[in-house]
Amino acid sequence: MSRSTGVVVALATTAAVLTVSAGDAAPPATRAPIAAVELPRDIEGGVELTLADGDLLRLWVSPDAHTIWSRRRDTAAGAWGPRLEVLRAKKVQCDDVDARTASGAVAVLADCAVGGEGDESTPTPRARALWSPDAVTWSSYELEGEGEEPGISPDGVNAVWPTQGGYVTRTAAGFVPHVLTTADRGEDATATITDAALVSYLYVPTSAGGCRLVALTRAGDAVPALHEVALPGDCLDTRVANVDADTVWVGDAHDPARRAMVSRADAASPWSLTRVAPADAPGLDEVDGRLSTEFFSAPGVPLVAIGSQRGRQVRAQLYDAIIQTWGPAATVYESGPRCWFGGNPTDPPPAVLAVVVECGDRNVVLTTRDGLAWRALPMGERPLGSSPDGRYVAVPGPTSTHVISPELGVVTLPGGVTGRCDVAVPDGPQAAVQLIARPGSRRWPTLLRRVTSAGTHRLDRYPARTTGRCAAAERDYSLAVAFSMRSTRIDLGQKVRIVRRAGGWTARVTRY
Repeated sequence: MSRSTGVVVALATTAAVLTVSAGDAAPPATRAPIAAVELPRDIEGGVELTLADGDLLRLWVSPDAHTIWSRRRDTAAGAWGPRLEVLRAKKVQCDDVDARTASGAVAVLADCAVGGEGDESTPTPRARALWSPDAVTWSSYELEGEGEEPGISPDGVNAVWPTQGGYVTRTAAGFVPHVLTTADRGEDATATITDAALVSYLYVPTSAGGCRLVALTRAGDAVPALHEVALPGDCLDTRVANVDADTVWVGDAHDPARRAMVSRADAASPWSLTRVAPADAPGLDEVDGRLSTEFFSAPGVPLVAIGSQRGRQVRAQLYDAIIQTWGPAATVYESGPRCWFGGNPTDPPPAVLAVVVECGDRNVVLTTRDGLAWRALPMGERPLGSSPDGRYVAVPGPTSTHVISPELGVVTLPGGVTGRCDVAVPDGPQAAVQLIARPGSRRWPTLLRRVTSAGTHRLDRYPARTTGRCAAAERDYSLAVAFSMRSTRIDLGQKVRIVRRAGGWTARVTRY
């Protein structure tokens, strides 16, 4: 039988040096440079922002599509505050929100529409612009049609929302629409605004003439100054998104490996290409083999490239965003059987870096807090579990369960799982909830229990399915935190959701 060995290593940024980690210690003091500019993190129906004081703010659309909610996490206290209503819109339906923040203020775009429900009409876009000085009190403005993500000034007082025919600004004087001619504008655009209310409207044109970014800059309704920035590549499906008043990502806004950065030193300086897309940067040892190179990152974690030519030595490279170069490749996991990438979560993007590789009949989760020290966590044949917003990840191993969080890294709990269809989800950074099979259940999970460092606590029991045995479980990405469990009988199985309700936990089972 082939033997798999978990190898815990550190990636050096200047030399390919492998060292053994000392467990769950804090990240090394020497860290690789990390880009200081990032987009908000996507969550289900909205985004998560990091405010100026370090607190987190989540904004999302309610399941009935008529309310936008917010919730703030006090980072110092490590606790979430109450859910607050940002906008209640009975006559429209909203499906998503995007936002930017500066100096404690927040600008929000709500993608909403009216009509199209219960009749044959096409929904009419009725996007909403919202602004708050403190993430508590809000003012709003209805846009003409659709809008793009907002821009916000460094002092937080001014904000801008691009539209198809121009943009809307919010200043101390209130909301004001502005008409702007944007010749050959592509599918989307973005805009930035300064403390002096100087607006730059940026987009990639559809006309021929090479790949380029157009920037139209003006104050008020003056004739805009035109500036163009040449871009590498063919601009096919190129998107743009602003990060702050002087920074714009160009490429795939949600794939940090395939986006370049256009920025300026200040409002008086021209826009220019300041960072290439990491996938095009020098030093990348790209592999086209058993594990073809893929890119992974998380908030506060540098971008890493992971791959393996033959699938037995999994190697990682760390991207240095300051010098725009990849560091040397180093082995972060060695396996007897060959490996390939497993069921890695993508929606919503996790708040921790956790890479699933399948090696023979075993899943292993590779994780790091800083891109340097790595852990290899065994998971057997079971799937990864995560919280609905992707902040926490649970790794159900055969002898213990690991919870990965931005706050604490890897926390190891004593309760392992052995059933083929046993699953686990995190309950914060230091606990997990498991649904496991008991004797006589024909491998179908029947016992719900909570696991902490103090041990396990039974929560509830569920009847086993009466037909067939449970053959395998996998994540079901059509529902938040759901698992599909397949029977040995063809076309039979069940979907399971482990959810928190009224301070407790329950499992919702749908058989088919």
